[in-house]
Amino acid sequence: MGKWIDWFRHRKDEDAQERFILSIDGGGIRGLVPATVIAQLASLVKDMGDERPFYSHFDLVAGTSTGALIALGLVMPKLGIAMDEGAQVPVYTRMPKGLFSHQDVLAGYIMRSGDPACFQRLYMDNAKRIFCARNRLFGAVFNDKYDPSSLEEFLASSYLDTRLSDALVPVMVVSYDSLSGKGVVLSSFNGWKDMYTRDAARASSAAPLYFPPLYAKSPEGRDAALLDGGIIANDPALLAYAQARRMYPGCRRFHILSLSTARGVYTFNPREGLTGMAGWAEPVMKMYPNAQMDLVGQTLSCLDDVEYVRIGGIVTKEKIRLDDTREESMQTLVSGGRRMFEENRPALEAFASRLARRTGLDAVRLRTDLPPASACP
Repeated sequence: MGKWIDWFRHRKDEDAQERFILSIDGGGIRGLVPATVIAQLASLVKDMGDERPFYSHFDLVAGTSTGALIALGLVMPKLGIAMDEGAQVPVYTRMPKGLFSHQDVLAGYIMRSGDPACFQRLYMDNAKRIFCARNRLFGAVFNDKYDPSSLEEFLASSYLDTRLSDALVPVMVVSYDSLSGKGVVLSSFNGWKDMYTRDAARASSAAPLYFPPLYAKSPEGRDAALLDGGIIANDPALLAYAQARRMYPGCRRFHILSLSTARGVYTFNPREGLTGMAGWAEPVMKMYPNAQMDLVGQTLSCLDDVEYVRIGGIVTKEKIRLDDTREESMQTLVSGGRRMFEENRPALEAFASRLARRTGLDAVRLRTDLPPASACP
């Protein structure tokens, strides 16, 4: 009997040899692009006959800035936004019953979470509320451009009283502490896990010049001034891989789906401009995010245990700023997200197929206090 149980344990370990990570970039209102891609990808997985909530296909969900808002909305069990209307899917564990037989034991139910289709509308309905300009003399010269109270009210109404530890699968968002000079991972599995979800979202999206930092105490009791995670990792995929490698040491292959906000690649020819501070000030500010994200892509593409699927592209020739809340700009981003999905359809269909075939769900928090499966909706 011991050998029989060991065989089942081995099969379970085999299921855990592959892990799936969803990573979402920062970019302000340009979050409409990955939000659109996620809605279509979730629909594609359902069309393949998989009715499980979208978040439950992943072992880790990561986001930076606007990507943090989406990541957190996907994985929380109680939200002030539209919830996935799918059934709370029962999950069974196959256990040995005898030498040549087995039984399926109900382990629990996959719970509903944020509806992947709701985030487009959420951005469009609340953009002007989030980016609420200050009405002060000298404007943004001596003040942050936007009043954080409007953003904070939006986050409080969206995430309610949830904490990071409430996440239904492991989640992490990226911030930067200017007092320690270090990047900070706010997650459901580290010392920050008791942080309110709304505060984690606020910290990750505190873009300098636009919003003030979120002041908080670190798990060690130190003062922290938390700024936008884009300062250190606008594409959080590499940090997500590092965290997942610690969480799942037995994993042989990490499948990372990284969604961009379709920022254009900035190029600069020094021969065609001024030198010195006057010539380099703007190019350096614009080249830095590109270089940072390029490093992430190059690094992950070189790792033998990683499949890095990067979904990006140019969705418009128009420069749409991260705080551009004009209706026509937001519609352009939604249309661009749909086009980006179609341009990357083969890669997304292949990834969706792997998600739909997954059987290992040990990263998902299950609910055990529901009636038998036959009585569930």
